[in-house]
Amino acid sequence: MPTMSSQSSPPSSSPALKRKQQTISSFFTKKPSPNGQKPSSQAVVQGVIQEKNEQQGKNIPSGKENAVFVGKSFSRIEDGQRKDDDDDDIILPAPKRAKMGDAGKSTPTEPRADGDILQSSQRTERFKFSSSQAVNENEQQGGDDEHSRKEKEKMHQKFVRKLGGPDCLVGIGKSAANEDETAAGAEDAEDDEEPVPAPTTKGRQSKKSGSKLTPMEKQVIEIKRKHMDTLLIVEVGYKFRFFGEDARTAAKELSIVCIPGKMRFDEHPSEAHLERFASASIPVHRLHVHVKRLVTAGHKVGVVRQLETAALKAAGDNRNAPFVRKLTNVYTKGTYIDDAEGLSAPAVASMGATPATGYLLCITESNTSGSDERVHVGIVAVQPATGDIIYDEFEDGFMRGEIETRLLHIAPCEILIVGELTKATEKLVKQLSSSKMNVFGDKVRVERAPRSRTAAVESHSRVSTFYADKLKSTENADDGKASALLEKVLQLPDQVTICLSSMIDHLSEYGLEHVFDLTKYFQSFSARSHMLLNGNTLTSLEIYQNQTDYSSKGSLFWTMDRTRTRFGQRMLRKWVGRPLLDKSQLEERVGAVEELLNSEQNALTDRLKDLLSKVKSDLERSLIRIYYGKCTRPELLTVLQTLQLIANSFSHINSPADTGFESTIISEAVAKLPTIREDVVMFLDKINMHAAKNDDKYEFFRESEESDDITEQKLGIASVEHDLEQHRDVAAEVMGKKKVDYVTSSGIEYLIEVENNSPQFKRVPASWAKISGTKKLSRFHTPDVIKLIRQRDQHKEALAAACDKEYMRLLAEISSKYQSFRDCIQSLALLDCLFSLAAVASQPGYTKPQYTDQTRIVVEQGRHPMVEQLLLDSYVPNDTHLDSDQTRALLVTGPNMGGKSSYVRQVALIAIMGQIGSYVPAKSATLGMLDAVFTRMGAFDNMLTGESTFMVELSETADILKQATSRSLVILDELGRGTSTHDGVAIAQAILDHMVRTIRSLTLFITHYQNLSAMAKSFPNHELRNVHMRFTESGDRNDEEITFLYEVGEGVAHRSYGLNVARLANLPPSVLDLARQKSSELEEKIRRKRLVNAAKNVESILTKESSAVNDGGAEQDLIIEKLIGFAEQL
Repeated sequence: MPTMSSQSSPPSSSPALKRKQQTISSFFTKKPSPNGQKPSSQAVVQGVIQEKNEQQGKNIPSGKENAVFVGKSFSRIEDGQRKDDDDDDIILPAPKRAKMGDAGKSTPTEPRADGDILQSSQRTERFKFSSSQAVNENEQQGGDDEHSRKEKEKMHQKFVRKLGGPDCLVGIGKSAANEDETAAGAEDAEDDEEPVPAPTTKGRQSKKSGSKLTPMEKQVIEIKRKHMDTLLIVEVGYKFRFFGEDARTAAKELSIVCIPGKMRFDEHPSEAHLERFASASIPVHRLHVHVKRLVTAGHKVGVVRQLETAALKAAGDNRNAPFVRKLTNVYTKGTYIDDAEGLSAPAVASMGATPATGYLLCITESNTSGSDERVHVGIVAVQPATGDIIYDEFEDGFMRGEIETRLLHIAPCEILIVGELTKATEKLVKQLSSSKMNVFGDKVRVERAPRSRTAAVESHSRVSTFYADKLKSTENADDGKASALLEKVLQLPDQVTICLSSMIDHLSEYGLEHVFDLTKYFQSFSARSHMLLNGNTLTSLEIYQNQTDYSSKGSLFWTMDRTRTRFGQRMLRKWVGRPLLDKSQLEERVGAVEELLNSEQNALTDRLKDLLSKVKSDLERSLIRIYYGKCTRPELLTVLQTLQLIANSFSHINSPADTGFESTIISEAVAKLPTIREDVVMFLDKINMHAAKNDDKYEFFRESEESDDITEQKLGIASVEHDLEQHRDVAAEVMGKKKVDYVTSSGIEYLIEVENNSPQFKRVPASWAKISGTKKLSRFHTPDVIKLIRQRDQHKEALAAACDKEYMRLLAEISSKYQSFRDCIQSLALLDCLFSLAAVASQPGYTKPQYTDQTRIVVEQGRHPMVEQLLLDSYVPNDTHLDSDQTRALLVTGPNMGGKSSYVRQVALIAIMGQIGSYVPAKSATLGMLDAVFTRMGAFDNMLTGESTFMVELSETADILKQATSRSLVILDELGRGTSTHDGVAIAQAILDHMVRTIRSLTLFITHYQNLSAMAKSFPNHELRNVHMRFTESGDRNDEEITFLYEVGEGVAHRSYGLNVARLANLPPSVLDLARQKSSELEEKIRRKRLVNAAKNVESILTKESSAVNDGGAEQDLIIEKLIGFAEQL
């Protein structure tokens, strides 16, 4: 065994030398140039380089040098921890890579092992190891005898056993110092280790260490400078790492450790003293868990992957270059679809949180009159998880009510702003995107894109080019249909086209631009085929979330949601927000609900319910992931098996008439389910189900469906494995045994196991590399085994690439059937929604509404749909009769907390439920087709826009007056309370009169101004009626108690009984007594004033009566009417 001692030693062999271990200082004493027979340092360097080249694919000579290098490379796979137990494996410690200094030299941190070859340099030549005492040059030139060399070798063995194993850091040749990355894990280890400064030598100035960047760090900086707004996760070996400021952000969001270092990527002088970037790391298998957390927190996350594998790189021409890395994926809230569940986990919905829609909305606007008051707005909203696209172009006033309505309806999780927005729009977007008091559920991510002056022309050109390319790629498909869709897109308004062009560019960054291929799912928001529910209505009526804790519990959607599937839930959410206007469609839908309700014991109905219960996966989301090419193999198997289950459940149905249902909606939906059966079976026949379930890419395809490339690589692997089996005979012959068996230990295959005390152990060639062992046995790899394993790994990685390519081809083939699969899933979602409405209808006290073309709401014993489910007590029902040709407005008065607001909300919610196609909580209901429901309820100011409470109140009322029609339902709650009594009464009276006489919409007007009740007399046909919430009084005036009956009665409540509410609120008794006293004084004062005024008026009339007698009877009749009016006032 070659030693690492000096090339000559003194002839002394004293007993003291044998007994005593030499001091460390003597090992490193300066020695003269050797004259012995050992090879020179240059020869050693050449030997190490030659060995390195041979291990990378050249001829491998037998010799101990090979064992050193191979053992070193394989020891990286395992942790090198020694164990004292005889039966435990002893795996050689993993070598730590030498650190790179400024001059490119390697800095060892541990002693080198016996048997390794040291690459020498002029600097280290003088400090070569010697086991003898320090001697002068004259003694050194005396030569070595055989005995002294044996002594040196023995002392060196003791040194090795004491300070390190054969593969410790000293045993790694310096030739590896200039190699940036020899394996994927090697680079990772380099970043994990702190740099060790090179030791200084006497008489020689050490070089000052600088902040020289590694090739990998240069790669990261290059990518980061192109994507400064992106938080990068970089693949480094078997980990994903964050660097610089990204590491600090990730450590904060993910609660992981951040190793201190440079934070900036611009080589700022303030960080010149730091040599490395700050870093943090996560395991490979936890990547998407952490990506989801970062994306949910509002970050834009990019994943940088290695595009080469270690085995293929070692066999290539760039083996000494860094791994090629590229930004392969970018994620944000609106574009994260790499998980079947997405960002809205089922647990979130079960906790009552508002379900996220996942829309990404693009908005742009331009001034129409040169001012900010009126703007021309265009929007495009995309739901990447489903492929739905909504667009709209409209004009909006200075209150921006139209924009707010669309934002609250769509509820985007990300907004892309094209160009500059006006201050009013900017404030509204900022308020909604950062507020939790809306259906967004959490903070919305906002990005911006530039807009040029010629944006319209550029956008038309960009969109035309995009769809023209798509048309060319599908020229073998239905050309007429594709051309029609292209023509539809090109006819979009200019503002919408600008948004569409920007959205195409934006989604191209995330690889999701293919969503715009699905032009069938373009929908206009402004198409008046649905009832309009603006932003105020969604909030005031609690359509999607309550106003207490802003969760979905207690909302109308929560009340009606009985769906079993995620895609069915999404469809029901659209139904709730966009009730129907077409009477025939409504009657079809409610008729389908009635049939499902009455046929609960039907076998086909039970089969449908059972099928919906078995669908556990989100088929709509998984299908779009297949379309994007991001679906995993187990997920694909689940989707195809679920679609097969759906198709097979109704395989006997060939047409809607075969379903047995009378409802056209149900029969057509059920008939669509089996249409996909042949396509699904065709795709399943290509897949090995067991391998797909286990995510085994190598056996994913059936043998008959494998491509030639896959077959070729598998044959290559089989050939190599056959050679490995044949090599057993060669190894057995070397060992002098009849048979040699391979063993696998700690994941390392093809090991030859030899007992340490057996005769065969002495016959182990020096070229065999010891990989691991115990105290009783050792395990080796032969040079041929190492070579064959390397070839097998190359075939395996080539096979993996071929399998991935073939898998992507299969996904593209399935995507060609996207339309039929999507239609099937939509049919199933429709059935799920109908069953949900049937479950609502099955509750006690629900009735099927009758629809009429007239504008009317006639409800007998109606109830509030949400409150009755949340209350333990029974809800008090009330009647409502509104008709545009008769009584079309109700002036509602009553005591505080008497139930006025609940009553008017109940009327609106029953109307909305009826037009969704649901049964309603009432004894009977006749409903007309309302085109909109407008509400003005609550009092709050808008600090962002600098508007007072009264200003907000009147601005919202002005928008209602502009938009309401004779087919609208309008609810105004305590209008005019934000100003003085006289002004408030005047404004309220004028607006109510305008609603009843001019607009003629159905109106519910709540007020505490009793004077308004006199308006009813000005409508002889009872277009306006006075109603109040009934109550009873008990006790004397000083200590009266009010009992609320929550019933609607005719007439006016002349008092609001605010003191009763103050008592219920537990105000101090002294405050209540003083308030009661002041209230009585004010009432008495007002009564006296009225009496005085009445007396003066009577006196004035009586003085004029004498003159009126001579003028005729007409004047006398007028005087009598005035007297009657004064009497009523008293």
